[in-house]
Amino acid sequence: MKAFTVAALLAAIAVTTIAQAETYKWQDELCDIQGNFDNKKYSAKQIKNSHFVLEGLTRANLNSFFAPMDIEDLDKVSIKDLERLTEEYKQVKNNVERLDVVPEAKAYKQQLLQSIEGEYKKERLTILAYVDPIQAMRQSPLMCKQYLEPFFKDQIAVQNKWQQMVEKRALSNSYAMSRYQEEKANDPTNYAKIDLITFGFGNCVNNQRYHAGSEVVLRNQQKLNKTLFGKSLTMVCEEP
Repeated sequence: MKAFTVAALLAAIAVTTIAQAETYKWQDELCDIQGNFDNKKYSAKQIKNSHFVLEGLTRANLNSFFAPMDIEDLDKVSIKDLERLTEEYKQVKNNVERLDVVPEAKAYKQQLLQSIEGEYKKERLTILAYVDPIQAMRQSPLMCKQYLEPFFKDQIAVQNKWQQMVEKRALSNSYAMSRYQEEKANDPTNYAKIDLITFGFGNCVNNQRYHAGSEVVLRNQQKLNKTLFGKSLTMVCEEP
């Protein structure tokens, strides 16, 4: 009877151990990946959400507005772009806030919220620079105001600032000056506006916001997967 009881107890422990091991599978650009995790500690949904958070740190999360890249797009920018962007921002932020992630990924979730906040500020200020430059000047980082100030002076100041930008760019881009000469011959007023706001101002604001380095994110992904799956993690990859 005692032997039967011990055997039954060992069998129960084995069943419990098996129940804790669950396989999670996913894919990236080249690989099919899977690993076993303890479903007493985490759920598959939490793992999926945690992967989503880390992936979100290396991509754009707001996609309702694209700054003008050509003069044909200038007249399309309006205050409605700001309204759509704000609605998208609120929705995306709310969706991330509601994500249930594994405990080890909570810091990454906060980083993603910080990144989304920075994206929103950058796009909002770019829109304002086109439709309400006074507000853009008031709200922009100090070092980025230089790209808007010429518009409050005269067209000569705008053209001079544009030329300075291009000359600096030409130090590392052999096509910058020839493109500038062509654009200046065709429509100097509008091309200067695009270059100063979309590229000069927009890039300046973007450089001031939080960015998660791709290499850091990759290391954090590897660290998280090691914590979740341990030695059970396997990858089957295609040749690049």
